[in-house]
Amino acid sequence: MGWAVAACLGLIAGGILLRQWRVVVSVSQGLDRLALGQKPKLVRAFPFGPVGRLAREFNAATIEIRAQASRRERDHSQLLVVLGAMAEAVVAVDPRRRLLFANASAHQLFGLDASSVGRLVAELIRVPQVQEAVDATLGLESPATHQAELVIPGRDAAGRAVRYLSARGSPLPGHPAPGVVLVFHDVTELRRLESMRQDFVANASHELKTPLASIKAYAETLLDWAIHDESVNIRFLERIDEQANRLDQLIQDLLSLARLESGQGAFEHRPIVLASALEPCVESHRDRAAAKSLRLLFNARNFPRETTVFADEEALHQIFNNLIDNAIKYTPEGGRVSVSCLLDGDMACVEVEDTGIGIPRDELTRIFERFYRVDKTRSRELGGTGLGLSIVKHVVQSIGGQIDVTSRVGSGSRFTVLLPRATEGQGGVERENQEARQTGVWTHPDPAATRASQD
Repeated sequence: MGWAVAACLGLIAGGILLRQWRVVVSVSQGLDRLALGQKPKLVRAFPFGPVGRLAREFNAATIEIRAQASRRERDHSQLLVVLGAMAEAVVAVDPRRRLLFANASAHQLFGLDASSVGRLVAELIRVPQVQEAVDATLGLESPATHQAELVIPGRDAAGRAVRYLSARGSPLPGHPAPGVVLVFHDVTELRRLESMRQDFVANASHELKTPLASIKAYAETLLDWAIHDESVNIRFLERIDEQANRLDQLIQDLLSLARLESGQGAFEHRPIVLASALEPCVESHRDRAAAKSLRLLFNARNFPRETTVFADEEALHQIFNNLIDNAIKYTPEGGRVSVSCLLDGDMACVEVEDTGIGIPRDELTRIFERFYRVDKTRSRELGGTGLGLSIVKHVVQSIGGQIDVTSRVGSGSRFTVLLPRATEGQGGVERENQEARQTGVWTHPDPAATRASQD
């Protein structure tokens, strides 16, 4: 009997020792997984004794480690999403000048991919200025940042031959720094807009100064001696009046353009019969064309006379008066100016074509800029403010249309204007919108204001 009890006790003690041994082995394996950067597994709890306490503490630590690892993975995923959505190119480089990380924008900007990680930056990005930015940032001994603007070759989406990048480099935390992060922001468009702003200020100053200088010169001459000289005083006053009118027209065009760009010059759109609106516009230029022996043609033979467009009649006159005036102005005597109407799907198309001096191909992309003139001397001799085509473009866009130009030097130019055709019900909506402008309560979106805000 005694030996049986002893055997049972021995089996129980052996089982307890075996379970304890398994717990210790599991904890050891968990520590090994943790050392390898892997998540440890929970061990089977032991109910009592030091081993039981060890198992409970290990499981509690394992749960906390897993929670921390999950938080790190979530934060890492969020960081990757944020970096991937950034328009700026982000590049991380280690002290050996090898790539640690590059986001999607950096891939697109520098032609990188997932296989680029671990390779030398000098092999991946063959732009000396980028290497200089990396070296300058790695050379920083304090947490300060390195900033520079780079000019790199290569055409962008708009076809420009160079791109301007703003580079900002920062060392990664640590001493010595385990690497650096560089952020590249494409400021090509900003530089282009800044150049346009500077050109506008310079051109506007010049255009305003020219008539003012003439007015001042004639006025001073009259005050000095010519006021009582009947042979010149009337002529000088006429010149002052002429330059004052030119200055007034320039200011009016600037104000008109400012209203269009800010969306304050919203037109009252309604269905308009296009051919009927164009005919008087063309006829108003008939005398000027005849004075230069030009043939001014209006062709709407194959165009349905009842075709309507959703626009403002004043806007249409503003568009085509400018285009026809320019065509007559830059067409030599004996030439031809034609205005044609045709259908283009759900759009009405109006072409203003001339046999004039034409526009060089490299100038076509800039003719709608404010004050831009292809031939500055000739343009000023012929009059005008240099704002006509810019106003035309904004008016066309304000009514949901499009404008394009094709030209050949010495053969003439053709301006094509696409206008949205009116659809059933637009007139009623516009009447409600006109009432809303007075009451401030809108039932439907204001088409003109919406398009202006989008532009």
